[in-house]
Amino acid sequence: MLQRLRPALSRLPLQAFGALAGQLTLALSSLALQVGASRELGADGFGTYALLFGAIVMATALTTGLLGDSLTVLDRHDRAIRVALLRLAAVLVSVLAVTGFGVARTELSTTTALLFALALGAFVLADLGRRMLMANLRFWSLVLVDAVGLVAMLAFLAVSELTGALTLDSFLAALAIGQIVAALLALTRLPVAERTVHVRGPGNYRAVVAYGSWRAVQQFVRPTMLNAARAAVLVVGGAAAVGELEAARVFVAPAMLLVQGFGSYLFSSYAADRARGPRTLLRRADRAAAIMLAGAVVVGGAAGLLLPHVGPLLTAGKFEIALVAALGWACYAASCAAVLPYGSLAAVQGRQQWVLVIRVADSVLALGLVALVLLGLGADPDLMPWLLSVGSFVGGFLCRQLLLRPGARMASTAPVEVAV
Repeated sequence: MLQRLRPALSRLPLQAFGALAGQLTLALSSLALQVGASRELGADGFGTYALLFGAIVMATALTTGLLGDSLTVLDRHDRAIRVALLRLAAVLVSVLAVTGFGVARTELSTTTALLFALALGAFVLADLGRRMLMANLRFWSLVLVDAVGLVAMLAFLAVSELTGALTLDSFLAALAIGQIVAALLALTRLPVAERTVHVRGPGNYRAVVAYGSWRAVQQFVRPTMLNAARAAVLVVGGAAAVGELEAARVFVAPAMLLVQGFGSYLFSSYAADRARGPRTLLRRADRAAAIMLAGAVVVGGAAGLLLPHVGPLLTAGKFEIALVAALGWACYAASCAAVLPYGSLAAVQGRQQWVLVIRVADSVLALGLVALVLLGLGADPDLMPWLLSVGSFVGGFLCRQLLLRPGARMASTAPVEVAV
């Protein structure tokens, strides 16, 4: 297999590795917080943090689909498009932050809810800054942006630890500070033309919503599925079970990092190279899926071997990470690798509605299995990621065969104007 992968790896441009490096620094920020929360808060506290962070990811999925993907594919240099993007961004960030505060306040203190709302808004803004850098193919700037954000976050945690024990509030505040710094730095790394703000005049909301709404819902499906699965685990085993399962996911995070890193490159590159034709891009998607799938399997296998030695360091010995759960998350990463290149390519080619239909179908299948096995049969919660993987593999197969295979009958929507 390695001999077959070498030619594909040699054809990957430098930007692909820049995307992976950028995703690495972003993942390190998230990983540092998750490891710290796992060690300091225990299984119960970490389970609460995981549910809150999952909600932040859900909110970010909406904005990255509606705005991030739209600014990548549509002509963001068109004044009407730009006005619509900026106004929608302001409204969405405000609404999401206020909604997050209201929902969190029902179960948490006012201070914790405020910090959660601040972290949510900052994370969304920083993500939009990253998407602007990706749209300009400035993947290596992502490394600097997230590295500086990571330093700011760790500095805050270090100072906070000097004044007392770290709490859930400490980690939410650190997340907010790191993302605010990253967002501001991302703004300075953009070309001057991209920093031009247009808020006056008519906005072409129809074009943005027509394309981005499908992508927003599509991006929203997977994190919502994950949080719904966490909720099922919460019902079966409580917050501690959620924390233990999330610790296993953090342990195999490098596998998901591989998938997300190349995935962020693929969507932008497909948009930029759309004129090369569908067959050429399909071959590229096949190569990408093979590389990402193989990488996820290798990383997952290594994680399984290292678990007895590294697992206790992740949890500070307060609870154990199950091997079944760790391998299950590695399998889930591999399943994401099977669907992501094809879903991104189909979306760039104007088939985002069909991608959404397939994504919803495979998510319903996955959640149905989770409900049946965990809630119905009372099985071990550690099986949850294995069950989610089934739906994802099915989605990848359907996406390639129905949307991208030569002669596929699923019609695309009207072509979208590409900006690079």
